[in-house]
Amino acid sequence: MMRPGKKAICLAEIFTDFLVFSLAVVVAYFLYGHLLDNPLPGGLVAYCQLGLFSGFVGTLTFYFIGLYRHQASMMNLLETRKIIKTTLLLFLLLILYTFFARAEYSRITLCLALILALPLLLFGRFIFFKFNQYLYLQGVNVRRVLIYGAGSAGRLLFQSILNTPKLGYEPVGFFDPDGSKERIRELCPEGTDSILLLTCSEQCVQAIEEHKIQDIFLSSQMNGEELYTLLAFCRDRQVAFHIVPYLQPLFTEKVELSSINGIPLVSFKEQTIEVVENWLRRGVDLVLSVLFLLITAPFTLCMALLIKLDSQGPVFFRQTRIGKDGAPFTIYKFRTMYTDAPVFHNSPSESTDSRITRAGRFLRKTSLDELPQFLNVLEGTMSLVGPRPEMEFIVKNVYNDLYRQRLRVKPGITGIWQISADRTREIHEDISYDLFYIANRSLLLDMLILIRTVPALFMMKTH
Repeated sequence: MMRPGKKAICLAEIFTDFLVFSLAVVVAYFLYGHLLDNPLPGGLVAYCQLGLFSGFVGTLTFYFIGLYRHQASMMNLLETRKIIKTTLLLFLLLILYTFFARAEYSRITLCLALILALPLLLFGRFIFFKFNQYLYLQGVNVRRVLIYGAGSAGRLLFQSILNTPKLGYEPVGFFDPDGSKERIRELCPEGTDSILLLTCSEQCVQAIEEHKIQDIFLSSQMNGEELYTLLAFCRDRQVAFHIVPYLQPLFTEKVELSSINGIPLVSFKEQTIEVVENWLRRGVDLVLSVLFLLITAPFTLCMALLIKLDSQGPVFFRQTRIGKDGAPFTIYKFRTMYTDAPVFHNSPSESTDSRITRAGRFLRKTSLDELPQFLNVLEGTMSLVGPRPEMEFIVKNVYNDLYRQRLRVKPGITGIWQISADRTREIHEDISYDLFYIANRSLLLDMLILIRTVPALFMMKTH
């Protein structure tokens, strides 16, 4: 059941989307019909009717595809992709209808309405997302959560809840008979003492009442008798109960929910990589890389000269990295360190590190040291978007079967991890971003990541 506060926000989202769809058509009519002095058949009344129709159909479609549900993906990327695809399809169908029905509506006006509606819809969702974050930080409309199981699945759920304030959940603690503070210390080292760790059923029952727990997430196996007792207890006190399948090793698979005679099933489908989409992605990589290298050619020459004048050594830094299917390749970067610095060593985390040259400080601060990686894209060893290429010795010494899922696709210059708040952490410390990308990989998602990379660069968040 949706909470009253969430219901009000949901209604506000529906009303806002309805206004955007409707007004986009009307404003497009005025822009094309009046400002350009191009009288349109039907007049204002006809386009107001069309605007109301598009608003009704648009919001109804958004509702049925789940855009008003109480859920959120990583950084709202999937919701954004869904809004773009659905809006484009709706206006395309509207344009086709006017064409085949020979309706007296200007198709140029409808195209202009699409150009107006799409950014406004996305901006509206961004505002609501920020508003939800503000309410969450103020403790408004927040549900207190207890997680059963402090294993990897439970800790992953805990971290996901913290990273997705739109959901409105506040994780209070863990209930785990075999639990240990050390197992959750890595999640919140500064506030571990504030997180409950319950090890027996009596503590769990007491905590539910004392801390006003409203939701329990079962992320670990529980025997039938204990499960029935806990379910009955939660039902009597109107505490919502959720069962979380252990999905972490299968994060790169598509998940489908189904049932057989009422028995719930969680099915996994292998993510198929379409040949046509791969060719399109390769084409986009080549076109954008060539354009970018041509545009930045004067700057590249200046940087090369500056690097040579600043310190002795080559302009480019070359290093072996691991790419798709575990194949090694040579990555190119502008050299930012002195030539006597260790080749395989942790990258400097501070700009004041003595290994970094004066030119290197500027290049690292602005992420411009990665410009030569567009040469890797031209070679085909990297893509514009994908997981970051890992060092060979880390893959050999740190990677397990789960981590090797990152090697299923080409590494990229940018990705979800690079535009996230966790950019300062090591690549192998949090692979949930890369696993999420691989499971939901598409050309449109790549475009969204590329667009978000631009403001992230200017805000110095990608390095």
